Amino acid sequence: MISPRATTGVLLIAAAFACQSAPRQFAAGLSIANQVPPSSLLRLPSRGGTAQVYRAPTLAATDWHSESKIPPLRRAIGVDLDQSVVYALDVKNEVVAVDLSNGKVRTLLAGVRDAALGPDGALYTVDDSNAVTQTIRRNPLRFRTRLPGRPLDLFGTKDDQLLAVTAAASNTLTLLASDQPPATALLPHGDAAATFWGDLLAIAADTAVVLYDPHARDKSHSIPVSGHARAVVFSPSGHRLYVARREGNIMIINRFTLEPIGEFPLPGPAGAMRPDPFGRWLLVHPPSADSVWVLDLAAGRVAGSLATEWSKDLHTVTNRQTLLVKQKDDIVAYDLARPEMPEIGRIPDGAADLWLSLAWTPETGTAMSAPAESTVTAVPSDSGQQSGVFLQVSSSQNPVWAAELAKQLSEAGLPASVLKPRTGEEGYRVVLGPYATRDEAEATGRKLGRPFFIYQPDPHP
Repeated sequence: MISPRATTGVLLIAAAFACQSAPRQFAAGLSIANQVPPSSLLRLPSRGGTAQVYRAPTLAATDWHSESKIPPLRRAIGVDLDQSVVYALDVKNEVVAVDLSNGKVRTLLAGVRDAALGPDGALYTVDDSNAVTQTIRRNPLRFRTRLPGRPLDLFGTKDDQLLAVTAAASNTLTLLASDQPPATALLPHGDAAATFWGDLLAIAADTAVVLYDPHARDKSHSIPVSGHARAVVFSPSGHRLYVARREGNIMIINRFTLEPIGEFPLPGPAGAMRPDPFGRWLLVHPPSADSVWVLDLAAGRVAGSLATEWSKDLHTVTNRQTLLVKQKDDIVAYDLARPEMPEIGRIPDGAADLWLSLAWTPETGTAMSAPAESTVTAVPSDSGQQSGVFLQVSSSQNPVWAAELAKQLSEAGLPASVLKPRTGEEGYRVVLGPYATRDEAEATGRKLGRPFFIYQPDPHP
């Protein structure tokens, strides 16, 4: 099964592609993207036809379209922006690959029952015999060991391994790699979620949330939960775990201390949940209504509620703070940056198709580059670094959250620090660096597997 994480965790905010004339070509490499992040919406026709790209947040159609028709589809799998490839599963159980750089469509694998994308863009597929194939840089590699049963959930990890939750007499967690014997552990029944990197798994087990480290399965942790835990989801950085309960508000758990740190008030019981790619917004589906609650995690409030059906591909929030939903027959965009959440775009008769939000546009990188005179001013840094080129990986209004994320990145061997906000700025920036050049910073960013901006403080504010 594919969680929304698989389609949003790969939103690397540095990919922008250029449209050339002859031959038709869209890729032009990376743009700086430090002021206006590239953002678009890809339409995959569920009944077959031509794929189309729409501009975010207005949802105006662009000139990009696939060069050939796409077969009828079951669902979208996700996007590997590093390889400029979108993956989908068609009704014949074949993986279809759409090349964003040139619009070409091709069939990649056949006989696929389930599929998922890893944080590095690796594609994992499972066939009818429960055999697993890993595709990296368009090269398939078949694993020697099969899964013990049909997967309920699939999660790729940062180290080229696959986490699979399979159903049998009891649920089983299987850690699978191409060159290692499988490792298994018994799981309680319940909704499962993994961090973006696949380094921690959570199970909503009714009276508790159970946490599993795939590499230390004998050291699981059980956190008691009242009100019947129904669903779990990690923040994009993995430092927060949100627990939806049948009775009561959303519980917030610190991933590092394993302690509940608060609750988020809701108008009623929560069902499914979905975070945005940057951790500012959380979308919650009440189980008894066709609507979505939009939670502003920075402000600690419910920003609004919209009547809409909950679907696997939408709802989502783009990197431009635009909420995309399906309402009746249409795709509708709402501006979350404004308190009234006004409608800012609509695509008629699009709800029946499949959609992917992309940190990518088919236009030249010029519009996404910094202006000649930068509007960014220098800010104080906890590490004392005020010059050079930084990778911004998060911005939060909560200094404690920012500090914990920087600590997590530092423990992973990355040069992380927190830049304090100046007056009027949105929040505390979690950054990596400084780096001597933009090229060096972007090269590091492409290896992160998480969203980032290039940020260069002005030495003369």
